[in-house]
Amino acid sequence: TLIRYLKQMFEKNQIFSLQVICNSDRQEIQKIDDNTYKLKIRSIAQKGKANKEIFEFFKDKGLRIEIIKGEKSNKKLLKIL
Repeated sequence: TLIRYLKQMFEKNQIFSLQVICNSDRQEIQKIDDNTYKLKIRSIAQKGKANKEIFEFFKDKGLRIEIIKGEKSNKKLLKIL
């Protein structure tokens, strides 16, 4: 399943880059290289809606994250907690 796959992709304290594509018709994550991922989300990048959906996406998969860099950017640096 996707949840098991994501838990295998990410390790605790792992730091990785995330490119966010907002206003997509579906949620989808793709691995670009060893440390970079692309996440498509439905929300628009306005008033923290996109960041909230990113947190919820990972939380629903059993992963907690922290945004280290790029809070207001579509290119983010995240850490798995």
